[in-house]
Amino acid sequence: MSTESDSDVPWSSIPSAPRLVRLSVPYAQPLWTYVILALNVAVFAASSLIGRGLAFALGAKVNQAIVAGQFWRLGTALFLHADLLHLGFNGYALWIFGPQVEKPYGRLRFLLVYFISGLAASAFSFLFTPAVAVGASGAIFGLIGATGAYLYRYRHRLLMGRRRLGNLIGIVAYNLLYGFFSPWVDNAAHIGGLLTGLVLGWFLSPRYEVAAVDPTRPLQVVDRVSLKQWLLGILLVSLGIALVLSGGFIRWGGLR
Repeated sequence: MSTESDSDVPWSSIPSAPRLVRLSVPYAQPLWTYVILALNVAVFAASSLIGRGLAFALGAKVNQAIVAGQFWRLGTALFLHADLLHLGFNGYALWIFGPQVEKPYGRLRFLLVYFISGLAASAFSFLFTPAVAVGASGAIFGLIGATGAYLYRYRHRLLMGRRRLGNLIGIVAYNLLYGFFSPWVDNAAHIGGLLTGLVLGWFLSPRYEVAAVDPTRPLQVVDRVSLKQWLLGILLVSLGIALVLSGGFIRWGGLR
């Protein structure tokens, strides 16, 4: 039996250590976050000039007006705010959570999450809350839900992904608990927006793959989410919104 020393082993036969390559996920530059924020400020200024009472009479979520056919209130209520403090809280939340959705999801998916979640929030408020309601918080809870879906999907791959997810759950729990004890908070709208954002966020979430997009360039991370997944998520939440609205019409006398 013969043995050979390390010096006799050809270097070419020794496997090399794996090389780690850091790749960046595709991000969009936020735009619509700031456009919507500016619109909220502009609408608040305009409503202050004409009188917030008149603005609420024209666009707030008023159940009997919706029953009478004024469906636009489900959307216009998202841009109205009761006072400067209300606008400030919602504006700050949009400033924080808007880019967290618009960057990874992209501009179009951000708009879908924001406005569909806002409509769902108005629908939940219509069904469960008899009071007049205004504000963007339901749509913002939709952004929080989409952020949670994204962080959960990539909790093991993102830097401090699980920690960020835990912090987000704490924020949601605190706000919902506060809402249950505050008569001025429309918790039904918050829950409706949050659930819708979670569902949309899951189906619209980026599906990352490493691919050679251009043979002359290094490997890149690309988003392979399909249009079929988009449409399925939108269909599911649309059916949910329709059911909630139907319940609201039954409760408030719109259907006999």
